[in-house]
Amino acid sequence: MTHTLSPPIPRERFDMPPEVLWLSHCKDGPLPRISADVVRDLLETELRPWDLRWSEDFLDVQRGLREAGAALLGARAEDMSLVTCTSTGLEAVALGYPWQHGDEVVIPLGEFPSNRLPWLALARRGVTCTEVPLWDGQAATPVRAPHAGIDAEQRLLDAIGPRTRIVAVSWVRYQDGIRLDLAKLACGCRERGVHLVVDGIQGAGTVAASLDGVSAFATGGHKGLLGLQGQGLLWTDSAFRQQLTPLGTWLSAPDDFSQSGTQKPNLETWAQDGRRLEAGSPSILSCAALAASIRLLLDCGGAATIHAHIARLQRLLLSALEADARWAAEAARWKGLIDADKAGSTLCFALPSRMSERLVQMAEAQGIRTSTREGYLRVAFHGWHDAGDVERCAAWLLSPDGA
Repeated sequence: MTHTLSPPIPRERFDMPPEVLWLSHCKDGPLPRISADVVRDLLETELRPWDLRWSEDFLDVQRGLREAGAALLGARAEDMSLVTCTSTGLEAVALGYPWQHGDEVVIPLGEFPSNRLPWLALARRGVTCTEVPLWDGQAATPVRAPHAGIDAEQRLLDAIGPRTRIVAVSWVRYQDGIRLDLAKLACGCRERGVHLVVDGIQGAGTVAASLDGVSAFATGGHKGLLGLQGQGLLWTDSAFRQQLTPLGTWLSAPDDFSQSGTQKPNLETWAQDGRRLEAGSPSILSCAALAASIRLLLDCGGAATIHAHIARLQRLLLSALEADARWAAEAARWKGLIDADKAGSTLCFALPSRMSERLVQMAEAQGIRTSTREGYLRVAFHGWHDAGDVERCAAWLLSPDGA
């Protein structure tokens, strides 16, 4: 396997030893050096609070993250809210929406708890959460892996009833790796008068998002966006946002909080922009780190460029695997999913449990870091990986000892 694939993100942007092959940004993304440098600079300021500049070192850091997140998503900065993680973003929607007793929210079967528990918690308000299988055999034991012929979006649209108010989905699913067509879902939901709410963490930073027709998009920053744990983003459509109960506190007034001791009088209690949904003070260190990481992604071509690079790496790996009888079926399944535009940045292989366990053990011994979820072995490429990484990955997966 001799190929040259120049990565859009230079590997030297990370503190990543050559012996480490990190294939698990779907679990935790590495923090770029530039983001760590920004945090160190801000920590120096925290040592001397008398030197802190209210606008430059506090308010502008928050604005910078909203602007960077909006640029990556192709959105407006005023529609961005700073949240702790995906869960808190989805909770802002779930708890803030004006539900009526008997209303319904529809979610796919097998969602990560971030996009399941906030909706189940609404039962005490009389709201039903309906979980929909996305393909035949998903609810079977053992689970049948998804293939290119599934129509997960239509299954969700068909499940919408007269009391459905929200359809909430993971854009890219954490365990089996399939990517839902947000444009198709958004169009179908809009035609039915239903809001589409998206958990975007497994795709943000590695796949270009389309928010047209979407009502809300929440993501944590510590996976494909390469930020720190504990900082995320929530985008909301402006009309939808006005329906939600504001969560904001002292930083969510229409005008920036003044250090003069006197606040401007205003007829409005809360801002109309994304700050309306921001609960309390964000971590400025985490905001600065995530903003720097997102700017790095943008400087390297953005999510569309990174996604195209990842797809080439995925095809290269699958071509290496397909000649091996142990891997032929899975390689063909994933090639079909990529051709059908149903793949994200993570290849999730459905393997016999013993084979999967053995491969994970071998990977750790070889400095390869991967992960498993719900019976799937996950291999996640990003913008810094190259053809040499694919060769190393293929050698690991094809090892006779992995059978």
